[in-house]
Formats: sequence, C-alpha cells, structure tokens
Amino acid sequence: MNKILAMSLFGITCFFGGIFTQYILPVKSVETRIECKEVPIYPSSLQQRENFNITSKEEEIEIYAKKVTVKVLSGENSGSGILINKNNNSYQVLTNDHVLLFGNQNQSYKIITFDGETYQAKIVKEFNFQNYDLGVLEFQSQNNYEIASFSELSIPVIDEVVYAAGFPYKPDNLTNNNFTFTRGRINSISDLSFRGGYQIGYSNDIQKGMSGGPLFNSKKEIIGINGRHKYPAWGNPYIFENGSIASPQQKEEMSQSSWAIPIKTFLRLAPKFNKQSNHDLTNFK
Repeated sequence: MNKILAMSLFGITCFFGGIFTQYILPVKSVETRIECKEVPIYPSSLQQRENFNITSKEEEIEIYAKKVTVKVLSGENSGSGILINKNNNSYQVLTNDHVLLFGNQNQSYKIITFDGETYQAKIVKEFNFQNYDLGVLEFQSQNNYEIASFSELSIPVIDEVVYAAGFPYKPDNLTNNNFTFTRGRINSISDLSFRGGYQIGYSNDIQKGMSGGPLFNSKKEIIGINGRHKYPAWGNPYIFENGSIASPQQKEEMSQSSWAIPIKTFLRLAPKFNKQSNHDLTNFK
C-alpha cells in the first residue's frame, strides 16, 4: 500500500514538474532573451546604429581628426581650428572669424595642438574674406604636425556620412583637452548661403567651442568648417547673403541642423591653398 502511494505521489510530481518545465520555464527563457535584445549592441534604427557601430575606418578618421584639429584660445574664450598649411616652421590654422573676435582687442591668441603643446599665434591679414565667417591664424613650431587635405567636390550630397570635430567650450578650464568627434549625415544644402557663408546642413551635434573645427567626409577630407549649432538660442542666423530672411517654416527646418561653410568657399577666397585640392573652382559660386 505504501509502495503504491509512493509511486502515485512520484507520478503526480513528475506530471506537474513536466507542466512547469514545458509551460513556465520557456516563458522565463523568452523574457531573458528579450531583455538581452534591449541592450543597444545591435540597435534597430539607422541613427542608433550610427551611434554605436563605430568601425575601424571611423576610428582611423577620428585619430586623423585629432591630429589636424587644434584648440584656439581667443582672449577669455575658445574655439577650434584646422591645420591647413606648413611652411618651414610656420603653421597656419583655419577657423571662424567669430572665434577670433574675442581676442581682437589685445590680439591674444594661442593654439593648442593634439600633443598638448601651446603656441602664441597671430592673425594672418593677407586674405580678404569679405563678409564670410573665416579667419586664419599663424604660429611657429619645430614639431612636425599633420596638415589637413580638402575634398575635391564643391558640395557634398544629401545623406552622405560626415564627421565633425572640435573642442567644446569649458569656461572653467580653457586649456582642457576635451576633443569631441561626432558622426552624422548631410541633411540639407541651401541654394543660397546664409550670412557668413553657411550652406551645408548636417545632423551632427555641434557645441559652443567647436566653431572653426573641421567637417570631414569618409575619405578623411575636409568638406566644411563648423560654425553654427542646432536650435540657436537667440537672434535669427538664417538671413541669406542676398538679404532675404528665411520664413518661419524654413527657420524651423533649418534650426534642426548644424551648419558649415563649404571648404570650397574658403579656397575660392584663398586660392593659394588649392594645392591641397586638385578640383577646378572656376564654376564654384
């Protein structure tokens, strides 16, 4: 009798154990798999993939960007710049004119290179950039620094992958090496440039202090100069070079992009630097 009772209890235990294993455990297993998929290793959206799937090629571009991008100290403010020329021990740096305004009163400019060296700099006055937001600094160094190369294309294409670099402004520590490198895509090209020469819109986040820094294509070539970030807090930067003003709808759309001056605008105004690009600028306006 006891043997029969024991066998019955064993059977009942196996029956419910089987149900537990068949119907309950798989549910927990599925929940575990779902939680694993929520970890952003293989994101589903394009933007998420761009944020997390950094390829070795992109790492190479970032390393290159660090070498040709410099921090510009201008008075009590800071911005960014691009190493564009070397002549013996003399280096020239491309940046924005609005970056230079802060040091204009006392001609107080310094360049910090990727190796942490700081150099006194001065404005190069041989160029007439008219009303374009461009300027060039010069400094002396016996160190050997890499010089940026320029894209041969006048204007990039919509949806092209681009990389922006620079040094966000940190008022409590201007000399801090806070290099920033972001990935995005070209999302707007304005037929008319804004005042200052801005014409290329892109999705990268640009912070204050990254003005004057480079905008690269996937070939490590400069296609533009950063200068305007998304959602400006004051004023209306969307005034075109012919004096017309963007409509409220245009302003709303344009404020969703960061904006750069095409490198070809700079080369048209300073043709001596065309040696870094073999493209004919005759038809570029």
